[in-house]
Amino acid sequence: MMETSSQKYKDQRKLKSDMGHRIAFRTKSELEILNDGFKWRKYGKKMVKNNPNPRSYYKCSSSGCNVKKRVERDSQDPSYVITTYDGIHNHESPCVLYYNEPPLMIPRGWTLQASNVSS
Repeated sequence: MMETSSQKYKDQRKLKSDMGHRIAFRTKSELEILNDGFKWRKYGKKMVKNNPNPRSYYKCSSSGCNVKKRVERDSQDPSYVITTYDGIHNHESPCVLYYNEPPLMIPRGWTLQASNVSS
């Protein structure tokens, strides 16, 4: 039996709703792209209704990871950037720093994660 385009569309919508993990941040920044510790590949850009600024689309560059993010300027206040993440990474950030004691300084863009290695 051949699948109709409307059935294919419903299946795609179901897959998207199954992802279920979406989080958004609103950050005051002059930069469009903020370093979140992951590597991203840009795959699209489009104009959005009621916003004079374009929205950019990115996919995680790690093999097999399906996380996507959208980046756009706030339509009400362009000094803010809205970054929306869809999905959960299936790998660690390339910038994870493990520690046993609290560090004095943390490099910008790095994530701290407690080490489970005892000393």
